[in-house]
Amino acid sequence: MTALEAVIHVQGPNGERDVPIDQFYLLPGTTPHLENVLAPGELITYVTLPPLAPGTRSYYLKLRDRASYEFALASAAVVVEANGGRVRRARLALGGVGTRPWRSREAERVLEGHPVDEHIFKQAAEAALHGAKPLHDNAFKVQLSKLCIARALHNVTTSA
Repeated sequence: MTALEAVIHVQGPNGERDVPIDQFYLLPGTTPHLENVLAPGELITYVTLPPLAPGTRSYYLKLRDRASYEFALASAAVVVEANGGRVRRARLALGGVGTRPWRSREAERVLEGHPVDEHIFKQAAEAALHGAKPLHDNAFKVQLSKLCIARALHNVTTSA
Protein backbone atom coordinates (compact mmCIF):
# COMPACT_ATOMS: atom_id res chain seq x y z
CA MET A 1 0.00 0.00 0.00
CA THR A 2 2.94 2.34 0.67
CA ALA A 3 4.45 1.75 -2.77
CA LEU A 4 0.99 2.24 -4.30
CA GLU A 5 0.61 5.57 -2.42
CA ALA A 6 -2.64 4.63 -0.71
CA VAL A 7 -4.84 7.12 1.08
CA ILE A 8 -6.55 5.95 4.26
CA HIS A 9 -10.02 7.37 4.91
CA VAL A 10 -10.93 7.71 8.58
CA GLN A 11 -14.22 8.42 10.35
CA GLY A 12 -14.36 9.50 13.97
CA PRO A 13 -16.06 11.70 16.55
CA ASN A 14 -14.62 14.82 14.88
CA GLY A 15 -15.72 13.84 11.36
CA GLU A 16 -13.88 12.41 8.38
CA ARG A 17 -10.28 12.81 7.35
CA ASP A 18 -7.95 11.45 4.73
CA VAL A 19 -4.46 10.33 5.68
CA PRO A 20 -1.77 9.57 3.08
CA ILE A 21 -0.20 6.25 4.02
CA ASP A 22 3.22 7.89 4.40
CA GLN A 23 1.73 9.85 7.31
CA PHE A 24 -0.32 7.02 8.84
CA TYR A 25 2.35 4.97 10.65
CA LEU A 26 4.33 6.50 13.51
CA LEU A 27 7.92 5.91 14.51
CA PRO A 28 8.32 4.78 18.14
CA GLY A 29 10.17 7.89 19.37
CA THR A 30 8.74 9.07 22.69
CA THR A 31 5.42 7.25 22.12
CA PRO A 32 6.30 3.61 21.39
CA HIS A 33 2.78 2.56 22.42
CA LEU A 34 1.32 4.41 19.39
CA GLU A 35 1.72 2.72 16.01
CA ASN A 36 -0.44 5.02 13.87
CA VAL A 37 -2.22 8.38 13.82
CA LEU A 38 -5.68 7.04 14.65
CA ALA A 39 -7.22 8.96 17.52
CA PRO A 40 -9.51 7.29 20.08
CA GLY A 41 -12.86 6.53 18.47
CA GLU A 42 -11.57 6.74 14.90
CA LEU A 43 -12.10 3.93 12.43
CA ILE A 44 -10.65 3.26 9.00
CA THR A 45 -13.64 3.23 6.67
CA TYR A 46 -11.88 2.58 3.36
CA VAL A 47 -8.64 2.91 1.47
CA THR A 48 -8.15 4.37 -1.99
CA LEU A 49 -5.34 3.84 -4.45
CA PRO A 50 -4.56 6.34 -7.19
CA PRO A 51 -4.99 4.94 -10.69
CA LEU A 52 -1.86 3.48 -12.24
CA ALA A 53 -0.57 4.73 -15.56
CA PRO A 54 -0.80 2.31 -18.49
CA GLY A 55 2.15 -0.05 -18.51
CA THR A 56 2.64 0.12 -14.75
CA ARG A 57 3.33 -3.15 -12.98
CA SER A 58 3.66 -4.00 -9.33
CA TYR A 59 5.29 -6.82 -7.42
CA TYR A 60 5.68 -7.81 -3.77
CA LEU A 61 8.40 -10.14 -2.51
CA LYS A 62 8.46 -11.39 1.07
CA LEU A 63 11.44 -13.26 2.48
CA ARG A 64 11.01 -15.24 5.67
CA ASP A 65 12.72 -17.95 7.67
CA ARG A 66 10.09 -20.62 7.10
CA ALA A 67 6.88 -20.76 5.15
CA SER A 68 4.94 -21.16 8.40
CA TYR A 69 6.18 -17.83 9.82
CA GLU A 70 4.22 -14.90 8.50
CA PHE A 71 6.45 -12.02 9.61
CA ALA A 72 8.89 -10.97 6.91
CA LEU A 73 12.61 -10.91 7.57
CA ALA A 74 12.64 -8.51 4.63
CA SER A 75 10.14 -7.56 1.95
CA ALA A 76 10.00 -5.24 -1.01
CA ALA A 77 7.00 -3.79 -2.79
CA VAL A 78 7.79 -2.20 -6.14
CA VAL A 79 5.65 -0.31 -8.61
CA VAL A 80 7.34 0.39 -11.92
CA GLU A 81 6.20 2.14 -15.06
CA ALA A 82 8.64 1.30 -17.82
CA ASN A 83 8.59 2.44 -21.42
CA GLY A 84 11.10 1.68 -24.14
CA GLY A 85 13.36 -0.25 -21.79
CA ARG A 86 13.62 2.66 -19.33
CA VAL A 87 12.07 3.20 -15.93
CA ARG A 88 9.73 6.16 -16.26
CA ARG A 89 8.37 6.07 -12.70
CA ALA A 90 9.18 3.91 -9.69
CA ARG A 91 7.88 3.48 -6.16
CA LEU A 92 9.63 1.22 -3.68
CA ALA A 93 8.73 0.30 -0.11
CA LEU A 94 10.47 -2.02 2.34
CA GLY A 95 8.97 -4.16 5.06
CA GLY A 96 10.42 -6.23 7.88
CA VAL A 97 13.27 -3.77 8.43
CA GLY A 98 11.66 -1.20 10.68
CA THR A 99 8.65 -0.47 12.78
CA ARG A 100 6.66 0.69 9.76
CA PRO A 101 6.64 0.20 5.99
CA TRP A 102 9.59 2.20 4.71
CA ARG A 103 9.43 4.01 1.37
CA SER A 104 12.77 4.63 -0.31
CA ARG A 105 12.66 7.79 -2.37
CA GLU A 106 16.44 7.45 -2.76
CA ALA A 107 16.03 4.15 -4.62
CA GLU A 108 13.20 5.63 -6.70
CA ARG A 109 15.48 8.48 -7.84
CA VAL A 110 18.19 5.99 -8.82
CA LEU A 111 15.73 4.02 -10.96
CA GLU A 112 13.79 6.77 -12.71
CA GLY A 113 15.05 7.61 -16.18
CA HIS A 114 17.51 4.73 -16.28
CA PRO A 115 17.49 1.54 -18.33
CA VAL A 116 15.80 -1.55 -16.97
CA ASP A 117 18.80 -3.70 -16.02
CA GLU A 118 20.31 -5.63 -13.14
CA HIS A 119 23.06 -3.07 -12.57
CA ILE A 120 20.60 -0.24 -11.87
CA PHE A 121 18.54 -2.57 -9.66
CA LYS A 122 21.61 -3.19 -7.50
CA GLN A 123 22.35 0.54 -7.36
CA ALA A 124 18.76 1.21 -6.25
CA ALA A 125 19.06 -1.45 -3.56
CA GLU A 126 22.29 0.14 -2.30
CA ALA A 127 20.60 3.55 -2.22
CA ALA A 128 17.61 2.16 -0.33
CA LEU A 129 19.79 0.81 2.47
CA HIS A 130 22.44 3.53 2.48
CA GLY A 131 22.91 4.73 6.03
CA ALA A 132 20.98 1.83 7.57
CA LYS A 133 21.79 1.38 11.25
CA PRO A 134 20.98 -2.21 12.13
CA LEU A 135 21.29 -3.63 15.59
CA HIS A 136 23.77 -6.43 16.31
CA ASP A 137 21.25 -9.24 15.95
CA ASN A 138 19.57 -7.99 12.78
CA ALA A 139 22.50 -6.67 10.75
CA PHE A 140 21.95 -9.52 8.25
CA LYS A 141 18.74 -7.77 7.16
CA VAL A 142 20.67 -5.06 5.33
CA GLN A 143 22.12 -7.47 2.77
CA LEU A 144 18.93 -9.53 2.71
CA SER A 145 16.89 -6.41 1.93
CA LYS A 146 19.23 -5.43 -0.90
CA LEU A 147 18.82 -8.86 -2.46
CA CYS A 148 15.06 -8.68 -1.97
CA ILE A 149 14.84 -5.28 -3.71
CA ALA A 150 16.96 -6.36 -6.68
CA ARG A 151 14.93 -9.57 -7.10
CA ALA A 152 11.59 -7.75 -6.86
CA LEU A 153 12.73 -5.22 -9.48
CA HIS A 154 13.93 -8.02 -11.73
CA ASN A 155 10.61 -9.86 -11.35
CA VAL A 156 8.41 -6.83 -11.95
CA THR A 157 10.27 -5.89 -15.12
CA THR A 158 10.64 -9.37 -16.64
CA SER A 159 7.52 -11.37 -15.72
CA ALA A 160 4.51 -11.28 -17.98
